[in-house]
Amino acid sequence: MLLRRVLTIFALAAIAATATATPVMAAPAGGVETMATSTCNRWISYNGADVPAYGSNVNCSLRRGNANSAVFQLQVTMNVCYEWVLRSQGVYPLTADSSFGPATEKALRAVQSAVATPSDGVYGPNTRKAIYHQGSNGTSCRQVP
Repeated sequence: MLLRRVLTIFALAAIAATATATPVMAAPAGGVETMATSTCNRWISYNGADVPAYGSNVNCSLRRGNANSAVFQLQVTMNVCYEWVLRSQGVYPLTADSSFGPATEKALRAVQSAVATPSDGVYGPNTRKAIYHQGSNGTSCRQVP
């Protein structure tokens, strides 16, 4: 992750050196993967599971500080599908309060580690594809593309 950031900064510096009037910005702290995604602001039923979304787009992200129904659905999903992971971190049951605070970030990092995806504490497209989500029937858990 650090190597990718360093390489990104070097690449952006090289582009800036050759460009005359184009401003260049470094990648955000969350990484390149979350640069172009909107903040999830609701949840939708997607392929049989309840998934955070931005409008009807599931390619969105959530991070600490967000507060909305998408965060609520992520919290419910982690409680339903990853109880054993949350218990091991001392955050079960995770309070489903729609606020992405320290406990939600800790829980998400633990879930990300459990499914072998980078544990950056940010819910984005890679995490969506890697984790199981609460099924639209309310109990079963399923992966979505």
